[in-house]
Amino acid sequence: MSEPEVSWKTIEREARVFAPDGREIGKVSEVAGDAEADIFSGLVVSLSRLSANRFLPSERVTGIWPDRVETTVTPEQAEALEDYTDPVAERWQIPDDFMTRLRRFLGFTGRRGPRD
Repeated sequence: MSEPEVSWKTIEREARVFAPDGREIGKVSEVAGDAEADIFSGLVVSLSRLSANRFLPSERVTGIWPDRVETTVTPEQAEALEDYTDPVAERWQIPDDFMTRLRRFLGFTGRRGPRD
């Protein structure tokens, strides 16, 4: 009998990832999620030293322990998973009202020619 399942936050680096039939797929290289909001997005799995890391969505994970993860993905399906690419950072944009106030402060009115 195995130990009880645990939170996704406790998955250790290099935890082994298993297919439904018990075959090892690879090892966890990263856990993707937002720990503050407790949102588990998925796992970045290293299938071998020579292959690119693959992204395993959280919906495909069926069991979590610190040193292993069980999934619905077969080794063949794991090879077909998308390569993991770093997520694009959100770009901070200055609100329009701030830019308007800044332009006024600096004396830019957006008009060409003499001021009224």
